[in-house]
Amino acid sequence: MIRLPTRQLARWLGREEPPAAEPPPTPPPVVKPKPPPAPAKPTPPPPAKPIVVAVTMLGLDGDSLENVVALVERQCAERNMQPVCITDQHDFAPFRRRRMIVDQVVDAERRATDMPELAWGLYREAQFALLGRRWRPGLIISFGRAPEPACLAALEQRPG
Repeated sequence: MIRLPTRQLARWLGREEPPAAEPPPTPPPVVKPKPPPAPAKPTPPPPAKPIVVAVTMLGLDGDSLENVVALVERQCAERNMQPVCITDQHDFAPFRRRRMIVDQVVDAERRATDMPELAWGLYREAQFALLGRRWRPGLIISFGRAPEPACLAALEQRPG
C-alpha cells in the first residue's frame, strides 16, 4: 500500500485550494549606463631641459660668498637654469645648504706664492677644461676675481 502525504492527496482530489500564487519576481533594478569618460586632458609637455650655467666665484668667502650664492640660486631658478658653481675656497657650506652643484679649482695665485716652481696656472687651466667637458655650460658668469682668459677659453671648449 502506498501512503501519500495527506496534503498531497487532498490536492490531487481537488479538496485543497491551490497555494496562493507567488508574487511575480521583482525585476532587477534598472542600471543606467555610465556616461563615457571625458576625454583625457592632454598632458603638459615636460619642462625644458635647463641651461647649464658655469658660475665662477673666485676669491669670494664669508658674507660676500653667501650673498652671491643666494643671488645665483634665485636668478637661475627664475630662468630655468642649472648653476654649476666654481670656487677656489674651502667653504662649501653655502652651496650644501642650497643643494647646489659646486666644483673646486686650485687658487693658482696663492699657490704660486707658496711654490713658484710649479705651473699652477696650467693646472687650473686643465681643471677648467675638465669642468667644461663635464658640464658643457651654455653660459659662463663670473663673480669676484675673473678667471684668466685661458681658463675661460678652456671652459668654453666644445669637444668635437
